[in-house]
Amino acid sequence: MKFELLGPYIPMFANGLAVTCEVTVAALVIAFALGFAIAVLKVPPCRPLRALLDFYTSVFRGVPLIVLLFMAYFATPQLTGYKISMFAAGILTLGLNGSATVSETVRGGIEGVDRGQRDAAESIGLDYVKTMRLVIIPQAMRSVAPALVNEVITVLKSSSLVATIGLMDMMRAAQSVQALTYRAFEPFLVVAVVYYVIVMVLARVGRALEKRLK
Repeated sequence: MKFELLGPYIPMFANGLAVTCEVTVAALVIAFALGFAIAVLKVPPCRPLRALLDFYTSVFRGVPLIVLLFMAYFATPQLTGYKISMFAAGILTLGLNGSATVSETVRGGIEGVDRGQRDAAESIGLDYVKTMRLVIIPQAMRSVAPALVNEVITVLKSSSLVATIGLMDMMRAAQSVQALTYRAFEPFLVVAVVYYVIVMVLARVGRALEKRLK
């Protein structure tokens, strides 16, 4: 192993790490905002709306992520005439795909809250939105927090797929270094270690959050 060959390429890895973090954070904002909205909309007994949202989640849960990413980046210009950027294609695909998982997780937590909690909230005059925001979702979060932390980790690791469309994240940086140095093990080991460290930090944060919620 010749790790000294990677010295000149440290800035490339650093820039790749920054892009990975940007893609992950932006995708998580979309996933959590849209996922919570879908979960709340699925709870009321409105069959047409629920059927539409169920179809939405089934598409993103049933189609491989890389296929969705390729469709977003390569097929969008064909259909619309607008060339979407690699960054936008990455965050939209990861965000929409993540929202399907988040919505099902949160919906399960909401439906797991005792029905009496909603009745009590309605009896003191709270409307549906306030009941969800002040009574139901805070209780649901206690049970779904670990699953949501796992979704954060999943989005982080899935962000490496943006390298397949050319976005210079950590994975793409490692591929570029491999092409320049003709060494594969060293650059990919560096990327693996960085991902591992970030995931371990997130896992510790998740355990601390779960303990605090309990």
